[in-house]
Amino acid sequence: MNDDGIFIHQFELGPWENFIYFVGDRATRQCAVIDPAWNYEIILKEAEKLDITLTDILCTHSHHDHVNEVEFLLKHVDVPVHMLAMEADFGNFKCENLVRRSPGDTLKIGDHCDITMVHTPGHTPGSACYHVDDVLVTGDTMFVNGCGRCDLVGGDPEVMHASLWGLLDKLPGETVMYPGHNYGDVSTAQLDEQLKTNPWLQHPTLQEFVTHRMKDRIPNTVLEVPPWPPKGGRPG
Repeated sequence: MNDDGIFIHQFELGPWENFIYFVGDRATRQCAVIDPAWNYEIILKEAEKLDITLTDILCTHSHHDHVNEVEFLLKHVDVPVHMLAMEADFGNFKCENLVRRSPGDTLKIGDHCDITMVHTPGHTPGSACYHVDDVLVTGDTMFVNGCGRCDLVGGDPEVMHASLWGLLDKLPGETVMYPGHNYGDVSTAQLDEQLKTNPWLQHPTLQEFVTHRMKDRIPNTVLEVPPWPPKGGRPG
């Protein structure tokens, strides 16, 4: 939780160590949930425990491991679902509450929380990061000491290079990055720290980055999602 009235809560769910986020207004307790996946019941219980009201669903991209509980969550909270229009088209993502967004759109949550959608393609054509105050929720664009795969269908290492360096050029170094997966030794990191430690940011030229990012990768592979829960079907 930030001192300036912005509330952010991070918790992990699922077999791929996904991070789910509540981001919103500390005063009104109104929050958006970012990338609800794997278990809607836990998400709802977490919101109840924190005494927050979910007002919106935000999706960084359309991969199954980031959106697989959206339709189940909507049975309990009737809220808009925000995704960049180009990503919804790419992933054939559909739901009755879908709001098709454009890069640079800002969503107001409560009285003090303004969340801006930053288009960061490379992992998928319409991937987005969510920027609010000194926080950047990066989905699968950037991890702590990592970055998203570029060999999956819709991925592009040249575009990912532009997205990563665009973030570093435009945002203050003290911006805190909140990734889409718990793949690092810490759960968050400042961008200026990542510039020093993230191995993918040690290849600033396009050719170097593409060579290292695609090493031993097979372009245009399809993401295979593990079953969850492993046994017994869907909880609840």
